[in-house]
Amino acid sequence: MKIKSKRPGPLVIADAKLTLAPGEVVEIDRVTPQTQTALERGFVEEVTEDTPVGAPEPTQPTPDQPADYQRLSAAEAIEYIDDEDDTRKLEAILATEKRKTVLDALGRKLQEVKAGGAE
Repeated sequence: MKIKSKRPGPLVIADAKLTLAPGEVVEIDRVTPQTQTALERGFVEEVTEDTPVGAPEPTQPTPDQPADYQRLSAAEAIEYIDDEDDTRKLEAILATEKRKTVLDALGRKLQEVKAGGAE
């Protein structure tokens, strides 16, 4: 049987001696009590036998987005955006940003940069 972790962080199934990364698929010989509980609670799911074993490839930050951008507070992100004049970088940030105040600042900065480039 193969199972896949559905948790956003690491998942430990102690009695099966498993530590699963998010999205990792492993093959197990038997279903232990903790594995059964994880299945019932939706922490893992059974997958087909043709599913490849292993962890998924880690997602990389958008190339135009600074690697540490996601760690910035909203105020720091707005400050970063105010200093940025590259439309590509601003649009890359816009594609992943979810904070309303930062989205508002992005919208204003993009209008400013595009208006300045059109003159």
